[in-house]
Amino acid sequence: MTSANPPYNDTPLACVGRREETPDTATFVLARPDGAPFSFLPGQFLSVGVDIDARRHWRAYSISSSPTTPDTVSITVRRVAGGLVSNWLLDHLQPGMALPALAPAGEFALPPGPPPRHLVLLSSGCGITPMMAMSRWLLDTNADCDIHFVHSARDEENFIFRKDVLALAEHHPRLKLHVFLTRPRGDLACQHGRLDAARLQALLPPAQELRAYLCGQTGYMADVANWLRAAGVADDAIVQEDFAPICSEAPTSDERFRLDVPSFGRSAEIAVGELLLDVLEREGLPIIGACRTGVCGSCKCRLVDGEVESASALPLTPEEQAAGYVLACSSRAKGDLAVELG
Repeated sequence: MTSANPPYNDTPLACVGRREETPDTATFVLARPDGAPFSFLPGQFLSVGVDIDARRHWRAYSISSSPTTPDTVSITVRRVAGGLVSNWLLDHLQPGMALPALAPAGEFALPPGPPPRHLVLLSSGCGITPMMAMSRWLLDTNADCDIHFVHSARDEENFIFRKDVLALAEHHPRLKLHVFLTRPRGDLACQHGRLDAARLQALLPPAQELRAYLCGQTGYMADVANWLRAAGVADDAIVQEDFAPICSEAPTSDERFRLDVPSFGRSAEIAVGELLLDVLEREGLPIIGACRTGVCGSCKCRLVDGEVESASALPLTPEEQAAGYVLACSSRAKGDLAVELG
C-alpha cells in the first residue's frame, strides 16, 4: 500500500530554528537535509514523530509558514496538560536536532485558484496557526482578497503571533484585524470580552461574498459556525479545522472481539467501543496515528475480514474504500476482525 503522506524518504527533517511565541508556545523551523523545497497548501498540517521510552509517537501540527518560503516549513506547538508529544517537543527540541516527518496533508487549506472577494479567518488560542499560513500566503502573492482576521485569546501574553499579526495589519491595508481578549492587561487595541453573535455580525462583509475558515476549540467553532449561518453564510462557505481526537468509548458490555493481524502473526482482543488504533498501538504493531481525528490518513489499514463502524473516511479515496481500507483512529469493531498493515 502506498501511504497518502509518506515519510520524506525516511530521512528526518532538521530543526534549524526555534522561536518562543508565548510562555507555553514555540515555533520550530524545519528543513530537508538535501535542501529540497516543501510543497504544501496554506492551512495544511505536518505530522512529526518523536521517540519516547523506546516507542515512536506521531502527532500532527498545523503549518504556520507560507508556501512562498518553501525551503523551510514551520510548525507552532503549544504545551497542553498531559500532552506527550507537544510537551516533549517544547522541553527538548532545539536547532541541530532532527525529527521524522510525513509529507504535509489536510483538507483545511486554501485551494489553488483565485480566492473569494472576502476571506474571514476566525481563530481562538493556538487555532491561529493555520490562519498565519493563509494570511502570509495571500499577502505574499498579492491576492485580490480582503482578509478579515478575527482572533480570540485570554490576554496579550497568550496572543500567539501577536507581533507578527500586528505587523501584517500595519503594512497591509487589506488585512483587517479584530482581536478579542477576555482578560486584557495592556494597551493593545482590542475588544474586551468574548466574541459573540452580535459582534461577529458587525464586522462581517456581505454574506454572499465571503468564505470563512474556523480553527479553535470545539465549542468555539460550533458557536461561530451557528452565528455565521444565522448571518446568512452558506454551509459550503464555512470550513472548519477539527483536531479534537476521537477517543475509545467506555465499553457498554463485557464482550470482546478477536483482532487478527495475519502478516505479523499477531492476535489481540478488542473491546466494544474501543478504537482499532488503540489496540494496534498497545500491541506494539507498526501503525502511525498522527492526527488521531480521521483527517490525515496516516493510520489507514485494510480490513480483510469483519466489519467496523467508522466515524471518518475523509482522506480515503472511493477506490481505497472499495478495497476495504479504513482509518484505525476512527474505527470500532462490530465483531471479529482481521486487518492488513503496511
